[in-house]
Amino acid sequence: MNIFNLLAEARRAPQCVSIKETPPIHLSRSLCLSSSNVDMDVSRKSHRFTPSIRETIQGFGAETTAHGIPRVIDRPRYRSKLFWAVLVLALFGVFIFQAVRLLRDYYTFNTKIELVNSEEVEFPAITVCNLNRIRLSRLPNNKRWESINNQTAYESNQNRLERYGITTSSVFTTSSVSDYLPDEKSHDRIQRDVDDGGDDDYDWFRDSIAEEEYRWPHSMPYPGYRMVGLPTTHLGSLASPYLGILPPSPTKEELREMGHRREDFILECRFNKQRCEADDFRVIQNKQYGNCFTFNGVTSTQSSPRRVTKAGSGFGLHLTLYIEHDEYIGAMTEDTGVKIVAHPRDILPHPEDLGLSFSPGFTSNIGLRQVEIKRLPYPHGNCTYGKDRRHLSDDVYEYNIISCQKRCLQDGLADRCGCVTDIYNDYDSFPQCNRTNRICRQTVEKSFYQNQMDCKCPAKCREFIYNTQATSSVWPSEKHLDYWRKRIERPRGFIQHPAFTAIQNIGEARKNLVKVKVYFEELNYELVEQVPAHTFESAVGTIGGLIGLYIGFSLITVSEILVLFYDVARLMIVKAFYKETVDGSES
Repeated sequence: MNIFNLLAEARRAPQCVSIKETPPIHLSRSLCLSSSNVDMDVSRKSHRFTPSIRETIQGFGAETTAHGIPRVIDRPRYRSKLFWAVLVLALFGVFIFQAVRLLRDYYTFNTKIELVNSEEVEFPAITVCNLNRIRLSRLPNNKRWESINNQTAYESNQNRLERYGITTSSVFTTSSVSDYLPDEKSHDRIQRDVDDGGDDDYDWFRDSIAEEEYRWPHSMPYPGYRMVGLPTTHLGSLASPYLGILPPSPTKEELREMGHRREDFILECRFNKQRCEADDFRVIQNKQYGNCFTFNGVTSTQSSPRRVTKAGSGFGLHLTLYIEHDEYIGAMTEDTGVKIVAHPRDILPHPEDLGLSFSPGFTSNIGLRQVEIKRLPYPHGNCTYGKDRRHLSDDVYEYNIISCQKRCLQDGLADRCGCVTDIYNDYDSFPQCNRTNRICRQTVEKSFYQNQMDCKCPAKCREFIYNTQATSSVWPSEKHLDYWRKRIERPRGFIQHPAFTAIQNIGEARKNLVKVKVYFEELNYELVEQVPAHTFESAVGTIGGLIGLYIGFSLITVSEILVLFYDVARLMIVKAFYKETVDGSES
């Protein structure tokens, strides 16, 4: 029976209590005492056998496995105690400093680059685009686009220039720029015409330019001359036959009807020396390039990705493309050729932002090197797997930064302006922005370009990129053209193909044909991987080593310190209980 049970029993039986002999309390017989007498007597006797806090700490110093603390406690001289106390505290401070640095480094990472040997790699998706969006021959059949017809645009703009006192002859024959600068009245008329005129379907503040100031050179009469909406920065373009007759934004239906067709654009296709057809390409509509065509994409007829087992220009994808140079529209297309993008097959291509451009009349060799990138998520990094991020066509394609950013911009336009500036499938229910949405669109785009929109588009945790190296040579040669023409004319019905007349002479062939070879330079690929600076196991091991090195602690020592805290707390509670009992008895 312990002291506390004895006290409780005494309170319950105040008239008479039998106290049995229980060490270390020796009572020889039963006594009839009041409860207060029993409490006070037992408490006083038990208190004599309770160690003090000082005795408890001294006992800890004699038994602990820590190296420095016993010397602080058991040294007989004060100076010796002070020396060991200062030393232990100093080393403990060094340990804390090192531990904080370690914990801070725990959230960082290192980058490891490794060359991975492979005998087979997955071939990327290849997207090819004609740099011209709309075929000239289709313009007369569409009333909304008839102002872009070459002759109509030239005549309209020639009359317009003459109204402003500017003629094409004066532009090309005058030696001084100031001779054909508009006077002040002409300037005002131009400004009003720019502000009020034009096709309602055309957004004067198109593409990424919300509003720009075009200033004349300092030697000109009007250094503050300002023209809004004209996509030009030099005076010579005032004589352009397309001044002010700029194209509307094409719809997806117009691109299907008026854009370049797959069967006309792709003359030849071979993959790993095997023939492939135009049906192996799927149409990807792009606002800037019209109808683009993707080989080996996620939506292609090939259910599984195509793979290559051999490197070199003899393998991979070989294409002969017919760009239909006579179908180009000068008001819409500045360059001649094709745009080619190599990308993972589950990623939506963005040829307006990525890829390489190639001119007709050349064989272009595109050597690929695959790079796999692995990033770390929280807490070491800030990447995402894309499952919780909105991006373009997220029901078909995987996440990537560009798709997320473009989705963010279009969402902002749709929410705030009720219109969009692109033709992605995600926004079929929204109209294209035009002049009536101009101010709203400018505000949203300005916020986007200045990073004021909360887009939150981190990098993907695992992605593949393809480094490219391109070389080119003139093609076809004059002697090779006849051989190539006979070979390509063999298929029945080619005489009806639009390219038939374009390949009859070397000049037309070099204006219309592009040959492309896309291949892996080697099958080995580069792995760029982020690895934690410290894993959890290594961090624990390092902290344990620091504790042992600086203050001689181990997990056993830590347990001893916890037991010491428990004993001290228990003694303080017992002393407080004893004091309360004694005070109550005396009163």
